[in-house]
Amino acid sequence: MRLSTAFALSFLAVTFVEATPVQNQIPLSPGDVVSVHDAPESQPRARKLKGRFLHITDIHPDPFYLTGSDPNERCHRGKGDAGVFGAGATGCDTPFSLVNETFAWIKENLRDEIDFVIWTGDSARHDNDVNIPRSDSQIFMLNRRITKGMIDVFGKPDNLGDDDPTNDLVVPIIPTLGNNDIFPHNIMTDGPNKITREFSDIWRNFIPQDQYHVFDKGAYFWTQVVPGTNGKMGLASEGGLSVVSLNTIYFFGSNAAVDGCDIKGEPGYEQMEWLKIQLQLMRDIGMKAILIGHVPPAWTSTKQSWDETCWKKYVLWSKQYRDVIVGSIYGHMNLDHFMVHDSDELKPPHDDSKRKKKPKQKWPGRSAEEMVANEMDPSEFNEDDPVYNVQNAESYLNSLREAFSYLPTPLGGVGKSDGDDDSYDGNQNADYSQKIGGRWGERYVLSIVGPSVVPNYFPTLRVIEYNITGLDDVNVVVGGSNAKPNDDLQTLQTKRDPSTPDPPSKTAPPGPAYSMQPFTFLGITQYYANLTRINGHRKKADNQHLELRDSTEDRTFRYELEYDTRTDKIYKLKDMTVKSYLKLAREIVDATRRGNKKKQGDKDKTKDIDDSAEEWGDLEVENGEEIDVTEGGGVEEDRKKGRRKNKKHHHYKFKDRIWHTFVNRAFVGTIEGDEFGL
Repeated sequence: MRLSTAFALSFLAVTFVEATPVQNQIPLSPGDVVSVHDAPESQPRARKLKGRFLHITDIHPDPFYLTGSDPNERCHRGKGDAGVFGAGATGCDTPFSLVNETFAWIKENLRDEIDFVIWTGDSARHDNDVNIPRSDSQIFMLNRRITKGMIDVFGKPDNLGDDDPTNDLVVPIIPTLGNNDIFPHNIMTDGPNKITREFSDIWRNFIPQDQYHVFDKGAYFWTQVVPGTNGKMGLASEGGLSVVSLNTIYFFGSNAAVDGCDIKGEPGYEQMEWLKIQLQLMRDIGMKAILIGHVPPAWTSTKQSWDETCWKKYVLWSKQYRDVIVGSIYGHMNLDHFMVHDSDELKPPHDDSKRKKKPKQKWPGRSAEEMVANEMDPSEFNEDDPVYNVQNAESYLNSLREAFSYLPTPLGGVGKSDGDDDSYDGNQNADYSQKIGGRWGERYVLSIVGPSVVPNYFPTLRVIEYNITGLDDVNVVVGGSNAKPNDDLQTLQTKRDPSTPDPPSKTAPPGPAYSMQPFTFLGITQYYANLTRINGHRKKADNQHLELRDSTEDRTFRYELEYDTRTDKIYKLKDMTVKSYLKLAREIVDATRRGNKKKQGDKDKTKDIDDSAEEWGDLEVENGEEIDVTEGGGVEEDRKKGRRKNKKHHHYKFKDRIWHTFVNRAFVGTIEGDEFGL
C-alpha cells in the first residue's frame, strides 16, 4: 500500500485564551512504509509539508568491526557471535553493513515523507580499544563518510555542482556535535580551532552560509526549516520554524577544558548569550524553534551531565522563551526516555548529592581522555561503556522515577485528569494548577532523549509528528532562501540588552510545548532493527549466549515498528505537550497510586489493553497480585504466565505496569526484567 500524502487538515483557531485540539493527521504506519520515488531525481518538485521529521543519533560507525569476532573484544578480534549487522546489546560499535542498510531503509521508506532531519551527533566510533586508538584524522574521516551517506539519501544530484552547497538537499539536515566527534573525546576548547574549522567543511551542505562565522567560534548555529506564512525565510519571515543546533560539549560537566556558563568569555557563557539573542529575534518575528543537542541536560540525584551553571541557564532560558521553543531533543545516552525540569528550583532536586567539579585544564594530547576516564566515579552511569551502563542504569532510571515522584498530583490522584483543555475544572484543581505553573504546566521544561543507531541495544530510528494544521499552503524550502543578509542580523543583535531574558508577554498564549497550535509535537513513531532475528540468532537457555536459528527463518533486514505514541495502549499520550508528559511521569512513579479509592465511573486503563498487542509491559495478572521483576523470569516470562492463568483477569491492575514499560522501552526491549534489579 502506498503512503497517502493527503492529510485530514482543518484550520486551527488559535486564541489567546486556550488551545484548540488538532484533528488527526494521517500517521506513518508500518504498512505504509514503501518506496515513494516517482519523479526523476533531476526534476525539481515542490514539497508540501508532511508534518513529520526524522531524529537519528549516535551512529558510531566502526571500520574495524569483524563479523564472527568476540563482543568482549569490542568485535575487533577473537571468535564469537558478532553478527553481520552488529552485535546487539553489547559494547560493540556499528559495522558499516548496518550503516549502509539503515541509510538504504531511510531512503526507501522515509525520505519523501519527512520535512527535515535532526541528527544529534556521535558519528565516530568510541575510543574503546587500546590496541586501535583513535585519532582526530580518523574521527573526521568517519564523520565525512556518514555525512556522505546523508547526502546520498537526501541529496539533489543536479545541484551538487553549483556555488551554493546548502541547496543540495531535498530536506534540511541539522547536525550537532557529539562528545565522540572530537579528539580527545569530551574535551573541546573555545573556537576558532581545528574542530570548528574541520566541521565547517564537513557540514558545508548543512550550515547556512551567513552563520559560518558563528559556527567557527563555537560549532553552533540555527537553520530555518519551515518558512513563514508569507513564504519567506530568515528575518523577513512571518512565523515559521527553525532548528537551533547547540554545542553541548561546552555545557558538558566532563569537559575539563571549560568552566561553565557564568563567566564572561567562557565558551558556554558565550553560547548561552548567543542563544538568548537568537530566541529573542525569533520571538520578534513570530518564529518557533526546536532546540537540539547531543548531551542531554540530565539532572537527577545520581546523574548531572551538565555543569550546574549551564543547566540553570538552560532551564531559565527555556522558561522565559516558552512562547518560542517547541521542544528540546537530545541523544548520547542510548536510553529512550524523557526528563522534566523544574524551573522553580533551578537547583538539583536533592541537596545531599553534589556533583564533583572537575578542575579546568587544557590537555595537549591523548592524556586528556585518559585523565577524564580515570576521574570517573565507578558508580556513575557511563554512556560510553554500554556494558557498564546496563549494570548501572538502574540507579539513573530509579533517580528519574524519584524525581518524578516530587511532581504535584491533581485532586483525585495520579490517574485523575490534569484539568487539560478537554476537562478542565478551574475550581476543582485550582491548587494543582497553581503548583504546576498554571493551566498549561508552564513551571516545567521537557527534554526528549532518543535511542541510538549503535546497537548497544537494538538500532533505533524515530519519526516525530508535529502539528501542521493551518499550514497546508506552506512548502519546504532548502537553501537559496531570501533571508536577510548577515549585516541586518548583526544590527539587530547589537540592539539587545544582554541581561536576563524577558518572559512572554502577559497577553501571549501558552507556547507550542504547552498547548496545541502549529508546530506542537504530536507523537513518536519509533522503529527498531531486531538484530537477533536479522542475524539469525536466539538466546540459549543460559540467557547469556547466542545460537543460530533455523536457516529458513526470515532474516530480511528492516526496521520494524516498536511503538507509536498516538495509538499506544500503555502510555496513552494524546500528544507531546508538557501536561501529557507530567501525567505520564506521575504514572511511571506508580501506575495505581490514584488517590485512595477509584471513584465510580473512572475508567480503568488496563481494560483497554489488547491481549494480542505486542506492547512491552502488556501484562495480565490474577487477583490484583503484584509482580516483582527482581523475582522469577522477568517481565516477559511473567507476561506469558499471566496469560496462561486466565485471560479474563486482564482487567486487574498491575501495580507498576507503566514503570516496567518505561524501563523496557528505555533499553529498546533488549533487557529482560531479571537482568537488572528494577
